[in-house]
Order: sequence, then structure tokens, then C-alpha cells
Amino acid sequence: MRCEDVWHSGSSTLKLYTITATPEPMNAGAMDAAREIVDGDGAANGVGFVILHRGEEALWLLLHWWMPGGILAERLWSSPLEGPIAFEPRDRPLMACVWELVPIAFERDAYVRTVMNGRSDDDYLRQRLPDGRY
Repeated sequence: MRCEDVWHSGSSTLKLYTITATPEPMNAGAMDAAREIVDGDGAANGVGFVILHRGEEALWLLLHWWMPGGILAERLWSSPLEGPIAFEPRDRPLMACVWELVPIAFERDAYVRTVMNGRSDDDYLRQRLPDGRY
């Protein structure tokens, strides 16, 4: 699990986390495809985070942004592991897998520590889950 970058997308600033089921880092093509989806979605507004997860069954893309009142919104896409990357939206009841819940939990706590306690969005964006195995 790695915190790769901060993306500026429209009116949003989003931390990018990658998760891989194997030791190889996320490839640039997957990150570029994810960035196109996030930039084209237009739903996020403000601060949040993106999780790009190359799992055992698919390549998953989760977009999260914080709404007023501490509400976390989410969009979810997946792409087959084989062949060209082609993200498709996924419907509920899917939310996240056990590994994706690690950065989600960290980001929840970071948001409470900062924005929900009167600190700035920038304070929130500086908080990053340390890279490692979880």
C-alpha cells in the first residue's frame, strides 16, 4: 500500500493510494486510466482520496470525497486484470474490500483530527497513511 501523489481534479484535491496484491508497484498505465476516470467524473468537490487497487479479481478504482457534515461520498469502478484497462462503474451493494478499508479508516481518522476539529483542508491533505504492508 502506497500514498502515491495528490491529484488536483476540477475543484477537488485528492490523495492517491495504490494497493497491489503482488510486490510490483502500480503501473503508470493504470494510474493514467484512473486519472482520466476521476477527471471525467466531475462528482467530487473539495478534498478526498482515491484508491487504485490491483487485486486478485480485478483492478478497482474508488473515488471518495468529503461532503459537508463529515459525510463521505464514493464512486466505484472496476476493470478486468487481463487486456486493456476499461473501467466500468459498479453498482451497490459493493463498497470496499478488507484491504481498501485500511486507507478508508485512516482517512476517516485524519478528517476527524483536522477538518472536523476546525483545522484546514490543507492540514487534512498533509496527513498520509504510511506506505507498507497492512
